[in-house]
Amino acid sequence: MVHSASLWAASPWLPEAGKVTATMMYVNDEFSEYRPGALKGTLPAPYGQQTYYGFLEYGIAKKLALDFETGSTETAFRGNSLGGITDTTIGMRYQAFSGEHYVVSFRGAAIIKGNYLITPTGNWSPGDKASGGLGSVLVGWALPKHFFSFLETGYRIRTNPVPQDYFGSVGIGSGIKRFSWTASYQMSRAINGTDIRGTLPRFTPYFNASMFPATKKVFDAVDTAVYYRVRDDLTFGFNYGKIYSGRNVGLKRIYAASVSYTLPGKLPHFHH
Repeated sequence: MVHSASLWAASPWLPEAGKVTATMMYVNDEFSEYRPGALKGTLPAPYGQQTYYGFLEYGIAKKLALDFETGSTETAFRGNSLGGITDTTIGMRYQAFSGEHYVVSFRGAAIIKGNYLITPTGNWSPGDKASGGLGSVLVGWALPKHFFSFLETGYRIRTNPVPQDYFGSVGIGSGIKRFSWTASYQMSRAINGTDIRGTLPRFTPYFNASMFPATKKVFDAVDTAVYYRVRDDLTFGFNYGKIYSGRNVGLKRIYAASVSYTLPGKLPHFHH
């Protein structure tokens, strides 16, 4: 899943030591077009998913930060529905290098599988339900005229049968007074796995619905976000994302709204 809460954890700029930022986010995604293997397909009805995320970020020290993300999710497809606690991540970022116009940070995170069910009869499971871990390198640059750019590249390992994958994002943004915005490209590439074969209600003899977590998922997506800082400690945000190509994934349209509150004092600006 592509969602904007992860961008907070993926920021190369760390919060100030002692600062805690809590973010609540509502995400709604939907798709009808999907990509089984190298083919193109259309579902008989839209697939929808709603998720409520909670995200905490804490500055442990000047160059060290902790992040925690969890949530509750529910799917809907042709009268079928499943829900529960999302896969949770607990991460740590370390700022290894910094200069006048750049920062380089490293992130490691543990993934704890959620408590939702994986259905063996259809494609409305809320996720892959797999524990594991990930590591990534994050770079940020301060640019002229209040602009900034950011990059992340990393690798994720989860328990069988979910394939390992490498992922990344690159983006640009700007902030003037109380308003800021970002635009980014995001991708993920599974290095193994199987293809979806056939469609509901009948798949081929070589594929059944319980195999969805084992599929080789590949996607390319764009994400845009706007933020308004009401006070130094309170920010509202809105995101729109779109998966525009992929393999064994749905071409999701993703909408998200968020509110962030920082204790104590001033909100850490992600472009500094």
